[in-house]
This record gives sequence, C-alpha cells and structure tokens, in this order.
Amino acid sequence: MDPSRNMFYPNHKVDTKRFLQDYFSQHVPYSVFKESTINMMRCFYNAVKSGLVSGKTLIDIGLGPIIVHLLSIYEFFEQISIVKFNDSDIRELELWRNNDPDAFNWSATSKHFREIKGMNSDGWEAEEEKLRGKIKEIKKWEVTEDNLTDSIQLPKADCVTSLWALELISKNDEDYRRNLRKYSNLIKLGGHLLLYTNISSTHFKIGANKFHLLPCDESFFRKVLSEGGLEIEQFENLGRVMGPDLVDHEAIVFIVARKVKEA
Repeated sequence: MDPSRNMFYPNHKVDTKRFLQDYFSQHVPYSVFKESTINMMRCFYNAVKSGLVSGKTLIDIGLGPIIVHLLSIYEFFEQISIVKFNDSDIRELELWRNNDPDAFNWSATSKHFREIKGMNSDGWEAEEEKLRGKIKEIKKWEVTEDNLTDSIQLPKADCVTSLWALELISKNDEDYRRNLRKYSNLIKLGGHLLLYTNISSTHFKIGANKFHLLPCDESFFRKVLSEGGLEIEQFENLGRVMGPDLVDHEAIVFIVARKVKEA
C-alpha cells in the first residue's frame, strides 16, 4: 500500500477499544505487551524515579487513550493535563476516568506497575485511583492550529510526555519541526520532554486500517531536538521485539531531552 494513502489519525473516528485490545490487553502476545507496556513503563519510571526528570506539572500529548506511562510517573507530579487529537480518544479516557463499566480493563498494566515497584499486585486498583486524582483536565488539540499554547490554554509545564505523537501528526520533516516547536512552547525552560516512539515506521494498524506515521531515524531525532532548543540527556534504543503485523518499525526509542533555550 502506498504510504501516502495511510489514514491520518486526527481526522478519523478511531476504534479505540480495538486499538487497546490489540496492543495493551492481557491477551496480546508477550512480544507486543513487552513493547507497549513493560518497556515503556520501565523507561518512564526509571527516568523520573532517578531524579533525571522532576517537577510539579505534567502535560501528556500522545497517541490513543493510553495510561501506561502516566501510571509509571504520576506519583512524582502534582498535576497532570492530557491532550488528545480526536474525540474517540477523549471519550475512551473519560470512560476510564469515571470508572465506567464500559472502560478498557487496565488491570494487567496496573498489576505490572506494582511489580516494578516491588509491591504486591493486589493494590493495583489504588494505583489507578491515585492517577485519576492527579488528572486535572483532558483537552483536544486541533492539529491545524498554529499556536498550541493558545488553543488548549495551558500554562507551561515542568514536563511534557509524548507517545508516537509527533510522528502521528506530522506529514513531513518540516511538519515535524513545526509541531516540535509547539511542544517546546509548552515546556518551562529547564523542563523536560520525554518521547517514546519508533525508528523508521510508516504506519501502525488498528484492525484492517493503516494509520500514518512519519518515518524518522536516530540522526533526525538528534538534529531536530537540538535545533528546537532541546538537549538530549538520554537516548535509549530498545530494539524491536514485536513482529511487523501491527507496526512496521525498526526499533523503539526512549528519549529524555531538557529544554535549554527557547526555539
């Protein structure tokens, strides 16, 4: 299939239940769960627990109604704002936030987080409830808007987290640079950007539908982050565990970058 014909995630109604079932449920193959949950959780938890990243306020901008990384780091922040690209993601997150019986079951993720902390998995429900208490708001970003800060009306934060989002909403390299500047404008000077994303991926699948991802390699990430006033403090290549059925990537990377100047 021509990559240009892949669906553009912000413009389409997304089957969020299918997305979560295919990538995050307790029934997915171990290789999928390792990339989507185990590795992600370890990366975010270690980066913040070590003191490399700190602060009071967090803004999360990412693909899908995912809480994996937020479970990993919520206890280190006082307030969390979540930004999504379409109504489908927001509706699914609100179901979970309101303890709706139709919400996705995140128990496997929450139990694993307890294990990472060396605790009994029986307390997983309390972890989710504490995270709910830290979430101040869930907002929508219209990706065509030039000024992200004005459109979602959020003050700058100590930390911004992002899962695959810049590759999701950028159609070319210049788009990526523009969107990265929008991200950077949400980060306080000295604050951090945490990215969990793919190397050289053109799409991911939800059911039979293929959604666009901009292919980026390590040299591109390093170049654009530096150009954007962000200094890389950690760049971890996690390799590839899962097969190509869902995502056509070469590897997963986790990047911690500190904002050292205004772009």
